[in-house]
Amino acid sequence: MKVKIAVIAALVMTTSAAQADWLKAATDSVKGSVTDSVKQTTDGAKEAAYDSAVNAALGLVSGKTNKAYVTEKLGTASQTLTENGVEVWSYDLSKLQQSYPMLTDALKQYPTVPEAIKLSFKGDTVSNIKMVKPAV
Repeated sequence: MKVKIAVIAALVMTTSAAQADWLKAATDSVKGSVTDSVKQTTDGAKEAAYDSAVNAALGLVSGKTNKAYVTEKLGTASQTLTENGVEVWSYDLSKLQQSYPMLTDALKQYPTVPEAIKLSFKGDTVSNIKMVKPAV
């Protein structure tokens, strides 16, 4: 009887140790995933805030700003093209900084400063504003 109890106790302890190892591995995996997700969310929020500061410095509002305003404020685009049937205007941010000192301050926040801004149009209105990072 004592041998049976010792065997059962050993099995319970072995099972508990295996369960503890599995639980630790699962917990570590979840922690890593959550940490990565939080970092990505934080980085995304920072980029969105930086982009918003640049847009504000240039007076651009997606869904509201029209082509006439863009041309009046930013001048002629350095490049115009069509991407997937959408008209896109690109502006060199280093050139725009000469006319918009607030833009220089907004760009200083970025870890990697964008080199251009692309404005996509839906009809006459800016539908998307995208910062273009330098190629690495």
